[in-house]
Amino acid sequence: MTQNENNLDIKDQGPIEDHTDSDQIAVQPTQDETTEPLGTIIIEDSEEQKNVIEDQIISRAKDLGVKYVIEMPTNANRESVQLISEDIARKNKIAIFDRDKKDKILHVAMSDVQDVNALNILRFIAQKDHMSIEVYLTSDDLLDKLYGLYGSAEKAVEDVVQSFEIEGETKTDVLNVIGEKESIQDAPVAKLVHVIIKHALDGKASDIHIEPIDKTYRVRFRQDGILHASLTFPQEVGKAVISRIKILSNLKIDERRKPQDGRFRISDQGDDIDFRVSSLPVVEGEKIVMRVLEKDRQTFDLIELGMMGTQHEMFLERIKDPFGMILMTGPTGSGKSTTLYAFLKILNGEERNIITLEDPVEYFVPGINQSQVKPEIGYSFASGLRSILRQDPNVIMVGEIRDGETAELAVHAALTGHLVFSTVHTNNAIGALPRLIDLGIEPFLIASAVRVIAAQRLVRSICLDCKEEMHMPDNIITKIKRELEGVSEEEMKKYGLDISQGFKFYHGKGCKNCADLGLKGRLALYEAIEVDNEMQNLIVEEDGNIVHIERLARSKGFITLKQDGILKMLLGLTTLSELERVTEGDMSIGGKIDEVTDEEQIYEDLKHKH
Repeated sequence: MTQNENNLDIKDQGPIEDHTDSDQIAVQPTQDETTEPLGTIIIEDSEEQKNVIEDQIISRAKDLGVKYVIEMPTNANRESVQLISEDIARKNKIAIFDRDKKDKILHVAMSDVQDVNALNILRFIAQKDHMSIEVYLTSDDLLDKLYGLYGSAEKAVEDVVQSFEIEGETKTDVLNVIGEKESIQDAPVAKLVHVIIKHALDGKASDIHIEPIDKTYRVRFRQDGILHASLTFPQEVGKAVISRIKILSNLKIDERRKPQDGRFRISDQGDDIDFRVSSLPVVEGEKIVMRVLEKDRQTFDLIELGMMGTQHEMFLERIKDPFGMILMTGPTGSGKSTTLYAFLKILNGEERNIITLEDPVEYFVPGINQSQVKPEIGYSFASGLRSILRQDPNVIMVGEIRDGETAELAVHAALTGHLVFSTVHTNNAIGALPRLIDLGIEPFLIASAVRVIAAQRLVRSICLDCKEEMHMPDNIITKIKRELEGVSEEEMKKYGLDISQGFKFYHGKGCKNCADLGLKGRLALYEAIEVDNEMQNLIVEEDGNIVHIERLARSKGFITLKQDGILKMLLGLTTLSELERVTEGDMSIGGKIDEVTDEEQIYEDLKHKH
């Protein structure tokens, strides 16, 4: 895979191969249409010339009475492409981009639809599987993109392994002599890193894990919150890949005894994408995790994130207060920072001085002063917060309250005319109160400073392309009704939910756009407690007793994480299995976190037997 094929270009973050010619596509003389297949026309990559090629393809296809394809087909998939070996496909300039099992049709892109040899190959494959063929005229450029669906990662690994073979020895032996920094600049290793990154971007992954397992290295991608294994490669290849990434991130490649943090930036088809890199020494070597920080993919809108009902109204009102503290709680990776960025986006204006203190800065937001803590030089959340207070801020965001000193400074800032946003690690919203008390903050200070405490989780959304209604067993419906007993009809209306005709349940049956998972994308579940006068008095009187505080919150219409999830499930936004996965669920039959459709089938089978 070449640099140009991926439009992937690493920014200046370390010694990288020169790609000064990679922006140009080779120029060849244009041949007469009648003597040369149209797909062989290769000209400079400009918008005007692309339009010329597209017009020629359309015209030629009409003359021949065939279909055409000029953009990457949305239904193109690796499984279909691999029905023909890559060598044969490239030699005959053909690519099966979709296998329609329902209508038994092979959709094939060709640069010359009159190539007899290519057509004979396709007929043989089609007859073997009792399929018919539908050909599409296309260009060599699009064929190259389709060929990218072959197992390029595996090929890249094979190329690296072959490049390591030197007269019967491996380059692992040579590393000790010439130094690792020189060897990892070899083209095959750089290419493999590019392939891993490209696969992550194509799969919309949020994180890339490269980790030693036994005597191999494994690559896993986190997609919609779930880790999926991608490929493995030999130990010597893994070490070279780790070193390559460390150089890109400006980390010390010879330091393997302690963790390191860095970042680098790439350009993918004109879009800048940042990668936050963390290295960690483990028993079997060194592990790298890269967080993908893609600005265009990230949503900083409360409604799009999934905030609804009274909670949405409460936050819109409270974040405009001139002072006070708003706390988000939840485990790592639950989207807390994203919600805080959404608050800052609403408040971001010339009249406000907004300063953030983060570890690390994940997204750069124009108009906001963002500062990254560096504990190794004494610049911690506590010391940074002291400095921020001398910068005349209106709004302060502290990435995380980890210790008593930071908590004390944040509370005093909220009490002295500043609006403070921050996060703490607790299981639920109410748990933030004893956590702050445990950090040494007096209950009367908490009651005076805190305005809202909210908890957050992320669940996968139902794929809109294959969403369908489903049946739910009666015993589960009974449990759902019991969970919703404390939710008023008025609140349901704010969610846009009408249950007068009964409950409706949905799931994704699986399609190509969601890799047959039935789930695509994520949304947040929230629970939020507003600290009003009555709540303040109770916090002081009961010293943050969570039992009494929760009882009062429920009497005021408090919506729990599970209730928020059930309402969104009834709206057709997510599934019961997803809700069970991220909350303390017990509604699935047998207490399992499996798809309800599978359990439902077992239930029906048992009924028929008895």
